Amino acid sequence: TNLHKAVDFIVGGWQLGGIVSAYSGFPVPHTINVNNQNLGVVRGDFVRSPNLPSSERSIDRWFDTGFVVPSQPGVFSNAGRNLIVGPGAKNLDVMVARDFPMPWEGHQAQFRFESFNFTNTANFGRPATGVGTPAAGEITTAADPRRIQFGLKYVF
Repeated sequence: TNLHKAVDFIVGGWQLGGIVSAYSGFPVPHTINVNNQNLGVVRGDFVRSPNLPSSERSIDRWFDTGFVVPSQPGVFSNAGRNLIVGPGAKNLDVMVARDFPMPWEGHQAQFRFESFNFTNTANFGRPATGVGTPAAGEITTAADPRRIQFGLKYVF
């Protein structure tokens, strides 16, 4: 029937695709702004874990900045590397497309909708890890917000 063909032309043949990405936080290195050894990069003496419970974390204070203290002059610091765990990330990219046949053999038009970070989830960057600096523990960067694009392609 003609109605069936019209409905099939409008709602049939769509393609849907997506990519889901989920990451836990990655370890990040730190430094302390007091250099009692005159060696260059110094990590300080370890006092306690830098990682705050998730209920206490914010972009203004991602980790406990008092987790290290300057070491004594002439004594090597004992804090390890990559003690701070940065923020994780979640992302969903979506694509919807449809090929429309053209009246000439082998010709078609493709309509395409793509959305990157479809849910517009805030994915924050690494915190500032220079302990003893005013910005220590702050996150000032984020990944891109939702991006949407449409495309029309003629294939022959």
